[in-house]
Amino acid sequence: MMCGFAAILSSSGESRYEEICKMSSSISHRGPDDEGYCLINDINNIYPVGGKDTHWDSEFLSVPYYPISEYQLLTKSSYKIILGHRRLSILDLSPLGHMPMSYGNNRYWITYNGEIYNYLEIKLELEALGHTFVSNTDTEVILASYVQWGIDCLDHFNGMWSFIIYDVESEDVFISRDRFGIKPFYYWHSPNGNWYFGSEIKEFVSLDSWTAKLNPQRAWDYLAYSLTDHTEETMYQGVFQLQCGHYALFNINRIPVDAQGRLKTMKWYNLPFVPFEGTYEEAVDIFKDLFLDSIKLHLRSDVEVGSALSGGVDSSSIVCVIDQLLKRSGGKQKTFSSCSLDNRYDESSWMKEVIDCTSVEPHYVYPQLADFYKQTEDIIWHQEEPYQSQSAFLGYNVFKCAKESGVSVLLNGQGADEYLGGYGQFTGPRYASLIKNFHFYTLWSDYCSLKKNETIDRRRIIRQTVVNMLPESYTAYLEKKIWKSRTTNLFDLEKLGASHIHHKEIIPVGNRSIQNIIIHALFKFTLPRLLRWEDRNSMAFSVEARVPFLDYRLIEFIYSLPSSFLDKNGVTKRILRDSMSGIIPDKIRDRKDKKGFITPEERWIKEDATSFFRKKVEEAVDGTMGIIKPGVLSYFDSVVSGKVPFDYTYWRIILFSEWMKKFNIAK
Repeated sequence: MMCGFAAILSSSGESRYEEICKMSSSISHRGPDDEGYCLINDINNIYPVGGKDTHWDSEFLSVPYYPISEYQLLTKSSYKIILGHRRLSILDLSPLGHMPMSYGNNRYWITYNGEIYNYLEIKLELEALGHTFVSNTDTEVILASYVQWGIDCLDHFNGMWSFIIYDVESEDVFISRDRFGIKPFYYWHSPNGNWYFGSEIKEFVSLDSWTAKLNPQRAWDYLAYSLTDHTEETMYQGVFQLQCGHYALFNINRIPVDAQGRLKTMKWYNLPFVPFEGTYEEAVDIFKDLFLDSIKLHLRSDVEVGSALSGGVDSSSIVCVIDQLLKRSGGKQKTFSSCSLDNRYDESSWMKEVIDCTSVEPHYVYPQLADFYKQTEDIIWHQEEPYQSQSAFLGYNVFKCAKESGVSVLLNGQGADEYLGGYGQFTGPRYASLIKNFHFYTLWSDYCSLKKNETIDRRRIIRQTVVNMLPESYTAYLEKKIWKSRTTNLFDLEKLGASHIHHKEIIPVGNRSIQNIIIHALFKFTLPRLLRWEDRNSMAFSVEARVPFLDYRLIEFIYSLPSSFLDKNGVTKRILRDSMSGIIPDKIRDRKDKKGFITPEERWIKEDATSFFRKKVEEAVDGTMGIIKPGVLSYFDSVVSGKVPFDYTYWRIILFSEWMKKFNIAK
């Protein structure tokens, strides 16, 4: 049930309906189809009520969780717990999908954001155990699963979720987030003693007791290292996120909290490692079966499903598999792509390879610099924390196009690069391992094949190999020195109030195995921020983004494989490419360069809009209370002239300033 949730917990019974209405209104874009609340004090005082956007239907008034009235008809003004929900109808479009939803004679209540793709299989299992259901939703299956299995229900779910379940009888609160953090979950402990939970940080911004304060250390991580979403902290002081694969179970009268205002949570999911002992050919067949089954599950919907197509191996695999599945039923999918009028940044020729061999209905967007000017402020508002490059800008326009075309669900290839080695991140560590184990012939043979691929930067591979051969303490020292010298003239640490801490999130530490790198990319460095961009971009237009490559069965299987199954002889994502033989065009399958949705940012700052961006950098100096040093202007000029290599530091500086202004951030 894709949507947005809100909740207020108050053991003193001081949570107010007016506050949750503000929270809910601030995320109406996440759920335009319905609005609902449940106000609870005890088993005898439970009030499911509606609001101005509630989908009223008298036929369903007998359903236990359906709104009994609008709030104005009630007299009490404060409650122990209030649950709020905004609905984007994807499964069971009837009012039976209304939330907050109850189960077990109104004992258990839930507000929830996400999709449990295997809900039909779980439902059959629960029915055999004696459970009965009112709706055809995955939401009700979550509740019944919790009643049946307790916290172990999480192991049964295949999907994406953030939810809050309240047991009125025991007064226990159960909160959980999916394995990889596909759906967001934020919370804030306010000065008035209440706990506020939401799908987005802007829900707290709407409250009278809220003041937006900068979290200095997390701001430093972003400015210096381009890091966000890597810890439970956010760039807002006092606002935390429930981390991926975590849960908390506590009594509303005894909320476990530390000195920083963080809930004490438990990690429920770890990637299991059981080394695969079969052949490469067997692994390819297993991966293919798992991938096809993941796509089938991700197509479950009562509304139209489309796909994002970039022309790369990942998105092409999704589109082509869906095309084969839909042909059996006479269906046809819509694809959505971001293109460029500048051939240097355009991928449409690769997209055409896929479109020509399928029966898809393609849709294209051509985001321009003029769109960037108009949309950046809105993107900042939706993203809530600064982002790192203009990839978010392109994604924003792709989801906008999907919405305008009447598509409410969009599948895409997010997450594949992180565990299949799409960034080429496995080659250097694998070469280092071959050297350490004296497998020099294998190394030489592999490197000779690598040299035939002109798109691979061999110098980068050699550097990676050397880095992985050096002692970790030495590489960490070098990295710290390099980053410190880069940032000394740009940022004032003293005025920021942060310390120069070099994060292990930059380079994985410990055993530099392929498994270690996968864990690093999935849970720390890359994927968390990409998932935030995608969630906010899609929800800005009330579109559900689905990521079939993040089916946990796929990732657990890949995690068990030898590194050569993923990266060998200059071929990345080897097992995916071979599993898609006969499904995607060979030209795509053999493609070695990687671009995805890219923007001509370097051209923008050097040719098209130099004065605009320089002015924005200058405004960042004036608008960040001295955090950004004046020396950043010299840095920008050096990037424009080519004296300093192009990177996205200039953009982080601009966006940091714009973010502080948009959300009225105080130090």
